[in-house]
Amino acid sequence: MNSEKPNTDPVANELVTKGAFALYHAENAHRVAEFKKSKNAEAAIAADFDAYRSRYLRKFRDVFDSLSEQGLTVTRAV
Repeated sequence: MNSEKPNTDPVANELVTKGAFALYHAENAHRVAEFKKSKNAEAAIAADFDAYRSRYLRKFRDVFDSLSEQGLTVTRAV
């Protein structure tokens, strides 16, 4: 996997960011559930994700690249 290569494709970058956010949700369901109890849940979740953003971007980029190497693609459902 070559997650160190920069990707200048804005659609791919958006998919990786959204995928990273989904991965954050999946791995931190307990934290997200607690944040959802607050008045400003979306802001709390976004702030927590921002604290771990680079980790989840890297993790999802690795998954994204690995899938691409296998001939699979990540797409956005419409």
